[in-house]
Amino acid sequence: IPGESESEAKKAGKKTMESVKAAEQLMEAIELFREETAKMVDYQAALKSNPKAVSHPVNPILKAYGDLSPSQYVLHVLKRIRSSELEEALVVLPFDYVCDFLRLVDNWIKANWEIELVCRCLFFLMRIHHNQITSTSRLLSVVDSIRQNTKQHIHELKDMIGFNMAGMQFIRHEMESREVSFFTDATEKLRNI
Repeated sequence: IPGESESEAKKAGKKTMESVKAAEQLMEAIELFREETAKMVDYQAALKSNPKAVSHPVNPILKAYGDLSPSQYVLHVLKRIRSSELEEALVVLPFDYVCDFLRLVDNWIKANWEIELVCRCLFFLMRIHHNQITSTSRLLSVVDSIRQNTKQHIHELKDMIGFNMAGMQFIRHEMESREVSFFTDATEKLRNI
């Protein structure tokens, strides 16, 4: 990877208290996701055997954030991490958390939530854990799904950005032509005075 050889400049890798705290918050959110997902699986199994089964109570943390789903809560925690600390927080995630995080990434991309942030995290994790991810058979279907969905959403973003750029260039040209005509009119009025 360019920039990562010993002879070239290295990226700053200083762990700050904020980045460690961000990593801990992210791990706690993933842990909450695991627990809530396990409860939901248990409830679905109980529902098959007993149609009158009572659902588990909503986690108070999720309730406090306005009834977020566990997946949305992890994304909320991820969005609160400052951009400068994001990569350092992702570096310290243990690989079993990375596996769950990749499953979440797949869900977020399918739902079209925060594509830019999610792709930034995805590309960073793929770069640093590439060998482990490709050798883990349970992640192959997840990675394939991510690949297909990411390609689609990135093309959509590219089209949207291209459309916005064309619109901004049109507005710039319109403003420039108005300024030229404004200054031409002002110059003619000065000559007439």
